Amino acid sequence: MTDRAEPQHPDGPEDGTEQSPVPATVPAQRAKAPSSRPDVSYTAVSNGMDYLVSVFQHLTEGETPPGARDLKYTVLHLHAATEVLLKDRLAREHFSLVFADPLQATYYAWQKGDFKSCGTLDAFDRLVTIASLPLEDTDRKRIKQLSDHRNALQHYGLKHNAHAIESRAATVLDFLITFIHRHLIPKLEPDEARGVEQSMDSFRLKLKRVERLVNKRMNDLGNELAKVADVTVKCPDCEQSAMVADGRPDGPTCLFCHQVWPEDPESAAANYAWIILGLDDVSAIQDGGAPPVVDCPHCGRYALVTEAVTGSSQPAATPLCFSCGTVFKNLIDCEAGCGTVLDIAPDDDLIRMCTNCIDNTFSGF
Repeated sequence: MTDRAEPQHPDGPEDGTEQSPVPATVPAQRAKAPSSRPDVSYTAVSNGMDYLVSVFQHLTEGETPPGARDLKYTVLHLHAATEVLLKDRLAREHFSLVFADPLQATYYAWQKGDFKSCGTLDAFDRLVTIASLPLEDTDRKRIKQLSDHRNALQHYGLKHNAHAIESRAATVLDFLITFIHRHLIPKLEPDEARGVEQSMDSFRLKLKRVERLVNKRMNDLGNELAKVADVTVKCPDCEQSAMVADGRPDGPTCLFCHQVWPEDPESAAANYAWIILGLDDVSAIQDGGAPPVVDCPHCGRYALVTEAVTGSSQPAATPLCFSCGTVFKNLIDCEAGCGTVLDIAPDDDLIRMCTNCIDNTFSGF
């Protein structure tokens, strides 16, 4: 078999130097055409604002009132907006503050986005304690409840009253809009600030619509609530003044969001004291005060809120038992200092001590 000479390339070099042949199995390379699709590109602020656009779409542009799916995405996207915008403002103090452990922060990790960030409530707390922003503890509690709803939806599902979710969403939205206006926009570059402010005008109008829906439902309940104003307080679940604690067998019941504490008035009283009044036993005692919830002298249940603000007493406080529905006028503390409260009128000629303290005092006689 004779050797066959390789054919010369028709456009080969004229000096006779040899060219490497192009293998038949390797196709010629072609330049790639640029993609017609734009990159996904969001700054933290534009990302947070986009989540808010979605929240208002689900609350105001779907069915009226919003259905289960709309409220689901309201919770998820409102939480996402809150987290993103709080952390963006925190990062404008210093990028390391967004890290779960600021001592482990590096600028390289920050630029890559390859790090574990702090939680939403941690961001809130750092904005207060480090950035010195005057944020309210009531807003922190609302964000905490929103986070609980979001975690339930993400990980195992959620069953909750639609009216309560809508009412809570309105309060967190009100906080966010104020937060953006007071604390975020002043830190933005002029062009970005103008874009955010334009969106804010739309958000304010839509928030008013959401609040009108909540207010309409409260107005519809006006006559019914007026009949029980002396035992009606703010609901710790929806924060509407519609929770009736009148000793009904089902337990304290909110007429707005239909939340019921069946056979658990103690929990209703503790939640009210903490969420609505901002009081709990530990902090109250540490501050030298009395616990906000005590045993009721009438029914004996640990459900007497000593500083409840009812529909008829506001803005003043009055003692109300969330179990038996008794409104007390003559409560006094046991003179032995045990912390028990007694229902004794000023002109009653009775020993001003509880039964246990009386027994202990006179047991040696």
